Amino acid sequence: MVAVRASEIGHLPEKDAWAFEALKELFVREKGFDLEAYKERCILRRIYLKVRSRGYKDLGVYYRVLSRDPEELEQLFQYLTINVTEFFRNPSAFQYLEKMIFPRVMAEHSLHGTFEVWSAGCSSGEEPYSLAISLLRVKRRHRIRTPFHVLATDVDRAILARAKTGIYSRESLKNLEEEDIKEFFREEEKGYSISSEVRECVTFRTGDILKYNPGPMHSLIVCRNLLIYFERENQEKIISGFSRNLFDGGYLMLGKAETLIGKNRFYFQSVSPTERIYRLRESPLSDNL
Repeated sequence: MVAVRASEIGHLPEKDAWAFEALKELFVREKGFDLEAYKERCILRRIYLKVRSRGYKDLGVYYRVLSRDPEELEQLFQYLTINVTEFFRNPSAFQYLEKMIFPRVMAEHSLHGTFEVWSAGCSSGEEPYSLAISLLRVKRRHRIRTPFHVLATDVDRAILARAKTGIYSRESLKNLEEEDIKEFFREEEKGYSISSEVRECVTFRTGDILKYNPGPMHSLIVCRNLLIYFERENQEKIISGFSRNLFDGGYLMLGKAETLIGKNRFYFQSVSPTERIYRLRESPLSDNL
């Protein structure tokens, strides 16, 4: 018997309430993916779009299909976790990193070893590969020898498999100059393949952002357009985790519609409000201020 918490899903049609609870349990059991961590309204909107596109009369019917059909469940899982992305999405944010942060911080890291970057919620790989291209351009332009590495994580194994192929459509490269496309991609029959030089700078790993420990400390964490899908409590938990995985003075870049909330504001200072770039304070502000 599936327990229904009416206080949380009271706005759902009664005939669908049990199905939503059962679906959440199905995702935890089969995918290790906890829908409770995400904003219920966002998740339900996407699920009902699927229900309608598949022609089912209600969520209960769709749940019964999902519980019997692993391929359909995988398709819904990918639909719920994939965000729209492209190379150098929001170009001004990358321009800020290349001009104002990378040259100075990479030069400082020449004394401390590898410049480590974490792309959290990397989807199909456009963001971590864009970061690697940016860092390669900065190294050449400023003749910096500091090695760097980009860790790219996502909860979805299927989308990571796609990212590892490194093959993209011409449309996804629209924010790149033609000379960069020629330098960092190779045109093939199936699309544009990322160069081995860029590919070797990026490591992909499966990881739930609420639980994942990336290991080495990082100088920059990029997590864009992902927090907006989480409940406020989990947004604070995720950003708090980022603060523990950054060197003092390390940087955090969020999406254009995202910002720091709660006590995390005491741990970071805003560097670029427009680009949503923050720097970890060496000593957090007191919450008595």
